[in-house]
Amino acid sequence: MTPGQLYASEFIGTFMLIFIGCGAVLTDANGYAALSPVGISLCFGFVVMGMIYAVGHISAAHFNPAVTLGFAVARRFPARHILPYWAAQFAGAILASLSHLLLYGSEAAAKGNFGATSPRSGSGQAFGFEAILTFCLMWVIIAVATDRRAAPGFAGLAIGLTVATCALMGGGVCGASMNPARSLGPALFSGGTALESLWLYIAAPMAGAALAALSYERVRGSEEFASSAPQILAEMENPKAVRAGSPSARPKTLIP
Repeated sequence: MTPGQLYASEFIGTFMLIFIGCGAVLTDANGYAALSPVGISLCFGFVVMGMIYAVGHISAAHFNPAVTLGFAVARRFPARHILPYWAAQFAGAILASLSHLLLYGSEAAAKGNFGATSPRSGSGQAFGFEAILTFCLMWVIIAVATDRRAAPGFAGLAIGLTVATCALMGGGVCGASMNPARSLGPALFSGGTALESLWLYIAAPMAGAALAALSYERVRGSEEFASSAPQILAEMENPKAVRAGSPSARPKTLIP
């Protein structure tokens, strides 16, 4: 397997996330189906769940620049692959929003603001909610994706339910993005407040994910149970050490 195949998986997975999740917002806003905030939250959770089972074994199914950063600062993801992962994720999100423009039409897409996120009240409050919600999401992700003691086969279910639950709780307050790519794609087409507040939906999830990853490493305990996300990149970086189970197999990344 080549790194390009991993990047392609991230591109497609992120495209699906934005196309389905933000598409649910547009479908509801235009009255095509009465999804409600509950239905929209479930759409986000279900598509994440499905795509994790589809390509999690290939790219580790990040679909989120904040998640990629979190894995990197925890030394579970090689630093030199961060930018290609981010590029694939942002490109997938932008293509999804472009698809909404072409398929829903400009008027219908604009009616739902392309599914964009923006603060419902002050920026400070939204920043706090986004950081904490992303912390919760990243905590679950790094636990089920990089700890061999986690029950096998349930990563998609655990992460998908966490996405849906966080969206149900925080969607009405801050939009519950938890994902810079999820906010960037729609904001570029929606403009206005969504674009002005985009910095918040980049900075807060990045901060929350990094803090969650580092804190989980503190409570994980032994390196014996740890793995990378995706493990195949660790094997590409240092195949002999990985096969031998050496601690040196941890990817070289942002922190020593």
